[in-house]
Amino acid sequence: MDKKWNATTLLFSGRQNPQWELTPAQQKNWMLLWKQAPLHNEDVKQPSILGYTGCRLQYDEHSRWQLYNGCISFFEKDKVFSKKDEERQMEMFLLNTAPEEVKEVLREMKVI
Repeated sequence: MDKKWNATTLLFSGRQNPQWELTPAQQKNWMLLWKQAPLHNEDVKQPSILGYTGCRLQYDEHSRWQLYNGCISFFEKDKVFSKKDEERQMEMFLLNTAPEEVKEVLREMKVI
């Protein structure tokens, strides 16, 4: 796993959202969670609200996961593949890989 996996928490409208890179161990754990997640027949729906609207994990230029409200969608070029995020386990895993200053903001917003 030599790619940079960049996570982003979607918090702000009009300014830069916090980003960080996953470690190789975190990448491995993510893939285990992804493989275990059950299939889902809906794609992630991002609300048009202020504040937290999910998170994203960029795998490469054309591939990313989008997470919000119990759903994960993997976008790869023109394909979308979705799974159920039981009890937001994967969303919480990803958010908890964030640097402490980002987690502090997420705690203040009552996201984690």
